[in-house]
Amino acid sequence: MPSQKNEKYLNETAEHLKTGKAFYFTDFTGLTVANMEKLRRELKKNNGNYLVLKNTIGFLAMKQLGFDEAAIKNLFSGPTGIAIAFDDPIVLAKIITSHENLKVKGSLIEGDFFTTEQVIAFSKIPSKDILYSQIVGSLNILGNFVGVLEGIIRNMMYTLEAMKNKEAK
Repeated sequence: MPSQKNEKYLNETAEHLKTGKAFYFTDFTGLTVANMEKLRRELKKNNGNYLVLKNTIGFLAMKQLGFDEAAIKNLFSGPTGIAIAFDDPIVLAKIITSHENLKVKGSLIEGDFFTTEQVIAFSKIPSKDILYSQIVGSLNILGNFVGVLEGIIRNMMYTLEAMKNKEAK
């Protein structure tokens, strides 16, 4: 029977995890305290958090939130830290994959499980702001293309008008 202290810790952990959109499970072996603090600061700046949990508590908290037991069972082995994204999951993927001694075990993003390789692939996707600027740039290119086509049609109309006036004389 679990102690009241552990039950309280489990409920607090589940409550904290409830608001997360994405969870990156990591092995932090080899990460120095200074690097861990740097990681936590970066994550906080980008609307995220990093928790180091006991595997049993982490597993039970994720199970309590309704995640598939089979999917999360293997994520809670060895030293486990969870990077939690409260906003944009791609930004956190970039941060955790950029840290040298932080090994990604897997991820749950909006309820779906992703492997380490998929998390690394996510980290290479540009951020929302860059994607938005690329879309706007594409629209600008389309606007320029329409302007060029309009100019060609206008020149053709002037040429036809000039030919018509020449024949009329």
